Amino acid sequence: MAGARAMVSSLLMLLTWGASSSFSDTCENAELIVHNAKIVTMDASDRIVEAMAVRNGRIVAMGTNKEVDACAGKETRKLELQGKTILPGLIDVHTHALEWAKGVVRDQVDATYPGVKSIAALLQEIERRAKSASPGSWIVGAGWDDAKYTDHRYVTRADLDRVSGDHPVYLIHVSGHLGVANSVALKLTGLKRDTPDPSGGVIEHDADGELTGIVKDNAMELVAQFLPADAPDLAVRAAKYVSESALSFGLTTIHDINLSPEDLRGYQQAERAGWLKVRVQMVPRVRNIADAQQLAASGLFTGFGNERLKLGAAKFFADGGMGARTIAIYPPSAAGETNNFGLLIWKPEDLQKAHGILAGAGWQLVTHAIGDRAMDEVLDSYAATVKSLKLSDPRFRIVHGGISTPAIQKRLKEQGVIVDGNPAFVYWIGSWFRKYGPERVRWCYPGKSFVANGIIAGAGSDVPVTPMTPWWGVWAAVVRRELTTGEILAPEERLSIREALTLYTRNGAYAGFEEKSKGSLEPGKFADFIVVDRDVLTVPTEELKDVQVLMTFVGGELGYRKSQ
Repeated sequence: MAGARAMVSSLLMLLTWGASSSFSDTCENAELIVHNAKIVTMDASDRIVEAMAVRNGRIVAMGTNKEVDACAGKETRKLELQGKTILPGLIDVHTHALEWAKGVVRDQVDATYPGVKSIAALLQEIERRAKSASPGSWIVGAGWDDAKYTDHRYVTRADLDRVSGDHPVYLIHVSGHLGVANSVALKLTGLKRDTPDPSGGVIEHDADGELTGIVKDNAMELVAQFLPADAPDLAVRAAKYVSESALSFGLTTIHDINLSPEDLRGYQQAERAGWLKVRVQMVPRVRNIADAQQLAASGLFTGFGNERLKLGAAKFFADGGMGARTIAIYPPSAAGETNNFGLLIWKPEDLQKAHGILAGAGWQLVTHAIGDRAMDEVLDSYAATVKSLKLSDPRFRIVHGGISTPAIQKRLKEQGVIVDGNPAFVYWIGSWFRKYGPERVRWCYPGKSFVANGIIAGAGSDVPVTPMTPWWGVWAAVVRRELTTGEILAPEERLSIREALTLYTRNGAYAGFEEKSKGSLEPGKFADFIVVDRDVLTVPTEELKDVQVLMTFVGGELGYRKSQ
């Protein structure tokens, strides 16, 4: 019996990879041969091989050096790697990459930790900018984080007023779910102490009823609409920066979430100009029923585009953010607060209507939900949408899935809903989890229980919330250490290295309906692969966050090479 099993196994390998005698029939005149490498295929059998051949942007053969050498022709290029490790190109299913890159291109105030560690340090930069900027011009920035700053409190308009002079100032929190404006900015926007909160938003007041300058979620638009217009070419320049950055980190596909029409145009212009080397799924934002109707009426739907740039899902927000204390939860309230159960951005009936409009028009749905109450609202809406439209493989997704209790996980599995997870959150913003009590920390951004319960989860940086590099996420998924205290959060949820890599490869491809062309290195799939500086399967765990990408190939073409 053992001999029979061995024979079947050998036959399967021959069928999958092709015997050396048949290689030349299927891969002759390969354009590129990668030779003498440790190729971690991440296929269903987790095979490791030493060579592969590429033609017309796709893998045509894999196997031993000798076998793949049969694919060579007169024009074949050979990449000799001397045992270096190759992985499939990594996939980030949740970024705000263009918005992050716009901030870099604008040269706006970068308030992120660890570059800035206190409110005093932030104010020094605001004061410096105020002295050199033209009179009355806006000072805009992003990335401040009360949880990591030594002050452990929000920045307020009173703080900003001390150093900003006649300049309106607006600084967005690292979470993206709140911002702070100074008094000059509040006056320009017309916000007053009696201005009512918009639906799905909060205008914060102090104990005396005065504005603190803090606006949360939908209230942020009350300030943002007054910001100066960007240069017409900002988005396209930002798209070029996104592409260069992504490839340097080993990302060959990203999903850019919550895009405006101007952002969509910027990516298209970058692709037309030949600047876009990374593959991008563009995910347009849906803020209300009118947005859903307009998007459906456009005649476009998920998947439209080409191999480099295409439309992904349609993006909704169900609740707010942990840093803003606006995620929608069930009792008990957020720690230290009374009756704060967060915000539901949509009325349940409106969310279901909008979901139905777009799913009926051919759109995949992806909805931000962090609190368990928000996830229940989304799952209710998804279930009703699938039933009413009789959908068979919608692959609806929940972004974040922050507080995924056992009850929530049961629903995710039963409904086949994919989670766009954020393993790097455990390290970078794990201190926020404690705002919601120890009983919730156990189920914040889980890993191993998703695997055990058969829930498919991808991985996203949510850049600029965490750095764009996926290696922090791989490391954090395996270690689950929190930044500020070094505490291991829910060690039961640690993943193995291979499981962590699966989030960024096979699962990421599946989330985007691309498992037939991406996510593993196999004949017929895109030759999207990276060469890294160490064997990620065997290095000490602590080294995972330090992995350096030496080369990134997209469609068999070198898109990035690390400088010596």
